[in-house]
This record gives sequence, structure tokens and C-alpha cells, in this order.
Amino acid sequence: MDRIKVLSTALSNMIAAGEVIERPSSVIKELVENAIDAQATRIEIHVKEAGRHLIEVLDNGQGMSEKDLRLSITRHATSKIQFDHDLFRIKTLGFRGEALPSIAAVSHLVITTAESQGPGHQLICYQGEETFKKAPSRQGTLIEVKDLFYNTPARLKYLKNDYIETSSCIDVVSRIALAHPAIAWQMKVDDRIVFSTDGRGDLLQVIAEIFGVDLAKQLVPISFSTADVQVHGFLGLPSIAKSHRYAMYTLVNGRAVTMGKINQMIQEAYQPYLPPVRFPFVVLVMAIEPNLLDVNVHPAKREIRFSKEESLRPLLKQKIQEVLQSHSLAHQVITPPVTSQPNSSNLTLSEPEPEKIETFSLTFQGHQQPSLTAVAQLHLTYIVCVDQRGSIVLIDQHAADERIRYEHHLNLVQTNRHATVPLIPLMIDVKPSDAKLLTTERLNTLAALGLILEPFGANAFKVNQIPTWALDNNPQLFIEDLLMQIFEEKNLSPDALRLYALASKACKTAIKAQDRLDVEAMQSLVNRLLACDYPYSCPHGRPTIIQWSKTQIEALFNRSGF
Repeated sequence: MDRIKVLSTALSNMIAAGEVIERPSSVIKELVENAIDAQATRIEIHVKEAGRHLIEVLDNGQGMSEKDLRLSITRHATSKIQFDHDLFRIKTLGFRGEALPSIAAVSHLVITTAESQGPGHQLICYQGEETFKKAPSRQGTLIEVKDLFYNTPARLKYLKNDYIETSSCIDVVSRIALAHPAIAWQMKVDDRIVFSTDGRGDLLQVIAEIFGVDLAKQLVPISFSTADVQVHGFLGLPSIAKSHRYAMYTLVNGRAVTMGKINQMIQEAYQPYLPPVRFPFVVLVMAIEPNLLDVNVHPAKREIRFSKEESLRPLLKQKIQEVLQSHSLAHQVITPPVTSQPNSSNLTLSEPEPEKIETFSLTFQGHQQPSLTAVAQLHLTYIVCVDQRGSIVLIDQHAADERIRYEHHLNLVQTNRHATVPLIPLMIDVKPSDAKLLTTERLNTLAALGLILEPFGANAFKVNQIPTWALDNNPQLFIEDLLMQIFEEKNLSPDALRLYALASKACKTAIKAQDRLDVEAMQSLVNRLLACDYPYSCPHGRPTIIQWSKTQIEALFNRSGF
């Protein structure tokens, strides 16, 4: 009896849709990439009810003829590649010919399109039936995806709530917009514009539109090239570090992709400036020869393989560190617009001047240590200083002392990692629920740090060994902080845990807010801070130094300066 049969086109499309179309944002990604491949210079995306009810993508690209429109929903029909060797030099974002057939299989799809010459055409795919109509002649393509997953209720049921799905849609468009700043973008959600760009090719302007002007003003540029890759983009200052690792945007040949090892190298480059549980904001745009890339790794094209990645990673780390070291990492003050006051003869207000932001003058280039003079203590928390250029500088005394102590402890750890047995027996009591969390794996992680704990009763542990640098002050409090961190962060390496422990120790022993300091003590603290390798933030990422330049101060008083 013959049992093997060829699946129907409709059924095979629905199966394939499970790989390509996972959620509404997957639909948007595929349609937007098609619009880019069609050489669109303006793309508008509209999402209603998190994409469940409607997704619209409108572009001004090349459009399609009637014949191409009919072929567009045929699986593996594509204009992107023709020959076998094309697969190894892919320059377009799409190439498999799977997106539109997959979308049509799980939604009600309407495509309206026209080329620059000739009439427009419309294709309606509804419950497996295809209808073709004439349409107005407007160059470009409008694709409407309605009632997504109407015929796959299991997929529809397991979509996240509207907030999460909408966020995913915005994130997908944001990433692609960053990769294509020369395209004008408009993203709307439930008839409200989320962001809009002008398509001038200014990456920083796109970042400002998507993430806000304040964030964009805390970025520094990076650019370098090798024989195989060109890299440019922006690095975020430590003050805008995130609590998650999803703000590292790697864009390769117009694709927003995930590059795990590259992201790890970025984190390592930022390591001196951020605590282990904070992650940098970075936008890196890479142009790589297509024959060095394999983009055919995942159906959704999220991942790529780059044959020269091993040589790129250490160079990228070096370049990031060079840029960060050459720029001031102090928290920068934005001068608000100043408006002229009315007088008796003229009640017309002048136009506000653009916001200005000045780079911090305390740099370490040329190995010249900057000079600050402490003059007062503000709120028993901040040290007021002046520099030789007339700037006013505020230093957070607690954050500054944290940085000083952290670098001191770090130097001791690097020169002496020995551990010792406590002279006085030390016991640690934990909650019953926490005792269960101290698995063998976690105890081994602590042992790699030099802290050996031995179960001693139901919910108690005996300290058999402790790092020598942790013995001063309150070792029990140090251990309790360490345990709290290892419970909260499941995947911390021993090195990351060690850095956290040093940061915690520095915080516990540093000068506190409300501690009164005389001028001599303030000046000593300022001098020791400026002698640090990374003086602009505490080990937890908070800024230590804030400056108002003389120009900014004069602008606040509507003075031109002299």
C-alpha cells in the first residue's frame, strides 16, 4: 500500500510558516526587508492590536508587475538569487522566497502594488483563495496582513500580551531603521506615531528619534576598518548603561543580527567602567564582503557566520577601549534653551537657542593629570570644585571614595589572590529557602573565588577558607552580600563575582553622604579620584563627576561671555 504522499501546497506553506513567522514582529521583519530590497526610500509601518488585527507596510519601492505579483506568493519564487553561487555572495536581505507564501498561509493577505509605469494590481489571499484586481497606479507596494494566525489557534493562543508583542514589533523596526538611516521611516501603533526619521543618512539622528535626544547626547563615535571589514557607530557612556544585554546593536550589511561572541567582547571592553550586572548601549554598523558571510544559518536570518570573526574580536575590543579612554566619561550637563525676557518696548520673545552640550575638560590625554580645587561641601554630600578654565565641578563624595577603594582592592586582588583559613571560626546562617539554592555548582563557583563553605547543620555553613583581602572590616557581611548576588544572578563567572564583591566591599567602607569633610580632606579625596584609572564613575556605574563649563553658566544667565 502506498503511504507516502506529497503534501498540498497550502499545508506545506503552513508548516513552513511555523519556522519563518513566529509572531507579529516576524511578519514586519520579512515585509520591511522586502521593501528595502525593492529599493524603497520611505517605509511606513502601522500596527493595530499588537499586530493581531492588522499589520500594514507601505513603501515607495520598485513595485511589481502583474506577473511578479502572481509569482510572489509561490514558495521559493524570488528575484534575489538565480544561480547556485549567488547563495555565497548574498547582497539582499531576503533570498529564500518564503516570506509572502508563509504569511499568506496564516493570515488574510492583501498586496497592492504598481511599477513606475503602467497600472496597479491587487492580490487578495483569503482562506486559501486568491483574487486579482486592478488597482490605482501608485509606485510602490502596500501590504496588509489581517487576522494573523486566524487558522492556527495554538499559535495565536501562545502569543504574549499586547504590551510585549507591540514592544517586539517596535524593536524589530528600530533595529532595521538603525541599519538603514538613509531610508525615511515612520512607525505607528494604533494610529499613534512611535518614531519618524527623515532618511538623511544620519545614524545619530535616527538614534535620537528612536531612543531620545538625552541618550543620543551621551554617545561617542567609533570608526575603524581592516582589509575585510569597515566598522562605525556609537558607544554609550557608562551613565546610560542598561540592566539587560539587549542594547548592544550589531548591524552587518544592513541586517540586524545577533553576534554573541562580538557582544561578549564589547562587554569585556567596558568591564573597567561598569559593574558585572550592567551592560553598555552600543550601536555598531559593519560592512563585510558578502563572500566572507554565511547568512543562511537560521530561517529567520537572526544569526550569521563571519569567517574572520576570530581576528575581528580582539581588534574591536582594542578600538573600543581606545575610544573610551580618549573621551571624557564624566556625566555631562545639558544646558537648557535660554529665552530672552520681554521688555517695555518689545514683548516678542526670541526663538530658543538649540541645546548645547560641551565635552568635559578633564581628560587624561598626554598623561597630564587634571587639576581641581575643592572649595566647599554641598549638602554634606557633594564636593564643590573649580578648575583653571572657570568651570564648576560637583563630585559625589561617596561615589568618588567607592571608585578609589575599588581600584585599590582590585590592585590587591591582582597581586595577591591567596586565601586563608579564618583565625576565628566563622559561621554563616541562611534562610531554609536559600540553603537549597547553594547547590554544588554554586559552592564550586564560590570556591573558585577563594571562599569555601562547608554545610554545618540544616541552614548553616562553616567558612573553611576566605580570600585574604576580604578579612578586614566585616567578613561576614561581605559573604552575605556575595551569597545574595549569586542567588540573584545565576550565570555569574568567578571573575564577575569577584568584581561584584570588590564593588560591594568598596561601597560598604566608603565615605557616606552626610559625612562632614574639611577642605583638606575634600582636596585629598579629589586628588586621589583624579589619580584613578577610571575616575568618572563608581564601580556600580553611577557618575562621580558632573561639570558646568563657564560657557554653560553664562548661558544660564543669558550672558555672551568675555
